Amino acid sequence: MARRMSPEEYQAIGRSYYKLKQYEKALETFSKGIEACPTADLYDHRAATYDKLGNLNAAVKDGREMIRLNKKDVKGYLRTASILEKLEKPETALGIYKYGMKNVPPSDKNFKLLQQLHDKFTRKLSPASAIDPFTVLPAELAEMVLEYCSFRHMVNCMRVSKGWRDYLSKLPKLWMHLDLSGARRPVPRSFVNTAFKRSEYRLTRVTIHRFEHMDVLKNLAKAAKDLTELELISVPHTMSATLIDVVKSAPKLKKFTIHPEITQDTAVQIMHARPVLEHVVFGALRSRGAATNWTTSFGNLRTLGMHWSSPVSTVNLGLHDLLARTPCLESLALSNVQHIEAPQGWPRDEAQLPPLKSLALKRMDLLVLPLLPPTLQRLVIENDGGEFDLQHILPLHKCCVPELTHLAISGFKGLGTEALGDILDICSHENETATCSTRKPLQSLTLHGLVDSSSNHMFGLGQEARMESIFGDSPRVLTPALESLDIATMPCDDDDIEKLVNLYKTGLKTIDLSHTQITGASIKMLADKLPNLTTITANNCAKINGRDAINYAERKGISVSCQMAEQKGGRRLRYG
Repeated sequence: MARRMSPEEYQAIGRSYYKLKQYEKALETFSKGIEACPTADLYDHRAATYDKLGNLNAAVKDGREMIRLNKKDVKGYLRTASILEKLEKPETALGIYKYGMKNVPPSDKNFKLLQQLHDKFTRKLSPASAIDPFTVLPAELAEMVLEYCSFRHMVNCMRVSKGWRDYLSKLPKLWMHLDLSGARRPVPRSFVNTAFKRSEYRLTRVTIHRFEHMDVLKNLAKAAKDLTELELISVPHTMSATLIDVVKSAPKLKKFTIHPEITQDTAVQIMHARPVLEHVVFGALRSRGAATNWTTSFGNLRTLGMHWSSPVSTVNLGLHDLLARTPCLESLALSNVQHIEAPQGWPRDEAQLPPLKSLALKRMDLLVLPLLPPTLQRLVIENDGGEFDLQHILPLHKCCVPELTHLAISGFKGLGTEALGDILDICSHENETATCSTRKPLQSLTLHGLVDSSSNHMFGLGQEARMESIFGDSPRVLTPALESLDIATMPCDDDDIEKLVNLYKTGLKTIDLSHTQITGASIKMLADKLPNLTTITANNCAKINGRDAINYAERKGISVSCQMAEQKGGRRLRYG
């Protein structure tokens, strides 16, 4: 009887044929061995033989048989995946490697090889996550993307690689605005000089912060022939002469803004040094106490902001004279100014007023509301005294503001039912029908303060709602044109909100009810009744005690802010 050969003997004979490149005989031997006693090694060798003969599909089948016979043997996964790679099926090969990593124990000496091949295929098949966009995007698109970056972010981009640094340094358009507002530590003079060179000496805007070398700034103003805007967020110390020289050195300068404190004399000299300025803002002025002597006209000035660190009189400021020398002034912002009611504090005739479109009077102690020009579109009044209600500070000569669309009033003792009507509707013109027949309705209204004791309801009652409302009977207030309403700190409750949404048709998009007595019911009413509403602010409303109403509004696409101040011994709550 013939002796049966063992799998090892079939394997040895087949390998001998394989080494001699007699692949047909090797295939026959391995096949006989598998028929007699199939083992993973025999399938492995036959798969290799099929590979040499070009029968890759048969080789894959043998590889899968290896895995079926022993899932913990790494050789079946390696053989099968390598053949699949030759068949140009990388996704299937990656699946085999993943399956192998689940079944092969990490203690196996070849597990790391399996993991490395898995990671290699993953990187190969995954989209590249580190492609340099500057090598893919057209130059025009790359520049458009970079223009959305802040100056600080653009500087950080230069640290990514040498290629990025070289690319960004050769785009002068990105360096036209030297913006140091984001500086976290002192800026060296070398950086400013380098940035100026990268702009090809064509800087148009400069924002200074944490930069101590004022001599460099002076030289920069001289060399940058196209410099039109200069903003100083911080300066090392008061350098009046240097600031004046900087302004003098920039022939095309149009906008000048300085936030640190300077003297009133320095501010006047700066304006006289460059009378063609169009935009000037002084963030912190220190009064000298004496009257200001204005000797120059400022025919190009469109925007003027003057804010004092301590109260100053309009007489000392020479405001009446200054307004007479600014015939084109459109925006005026003053803070901490007193005695506007003085004879020389403010013009008494419309003809003496510049064509103001925006007037902001903040931190004021008003006794009389100044005469307002008919061109006014935005008015902000923040009273500091609190001695009078709005009814008592109305102008000695009635105003006419048919163009007014944005009004903000705060800081008064009370708001009477006729206060808004006196500002918006009383006309001083002899022929009111001819000149004020088309008064524009308000688009934005802010009222912060107390309701006059004689007014018990914010929005009135019944059919006589307007007459009993602190909003008065003005047809310009609660109209479909009204998009923004801020009545934070006012004595408003759910009943008032119910009247607002039911008795008046408004186009409100945003409403601020912070520090009022509303509950979640008001938020639901606003969400249901105001179809254009996008934002509700209800911070520190103590009667809102849950998220139900907030979630209800948010499901309708309305953003709700409802933060509660931290109480003593408690913690800050945030409902929305």
